[in-house]
Amino acid sequence: MFKVKYHTVAVHDLDEAVENHKARFGMEPLGEPAHNSIGNFRFVALGYNGETALHLISPVDENGPIYRLMQDRVNPLNPHGEGIYQLVCEVDDPEAFAQQIEAGGGRVTRVPNSEAIWVHPLSSNFVLMELTKSA
Repeated sequence: MFKVKYHTVAVHDLDEAVENHKARFGMEPLGEPAHNSIGNFRFVALGYNGETALHLISPVDENGPIYRLMQDRVNPLNPHGEGIYQLVCEVDDPEAFAQQIEAGGGRVTRVPNSEAIWVHPLSSNFVLMELTKSA
């Protein structure tokens, strides 16, 4: 089985984006914003009735991959380069699914001490995907 669990949106100002999603879409934060030291970004999950609908992430400084991606997207209509960062997908067996992707010529990244497997954007029409085990 393959199912999109939620998507992640890269934003310039995390607090402003949370307020935007609360006011326009009725979403509520599912906890306090936290810091990811590996990617050097702040993040928070938003959703309805305790169920995650999306994550918002915002770079802390200019030294992380989120910041670099956002800079690549800057244009007159999107001055901060905001937008979809990744899809988090549930599969029954992430390792078997990753092997299927590789057998088809795709590229994946396995992170030590993590159950998540990342599908490189060049293998998925420029969408970063994270594979997780179905609940």
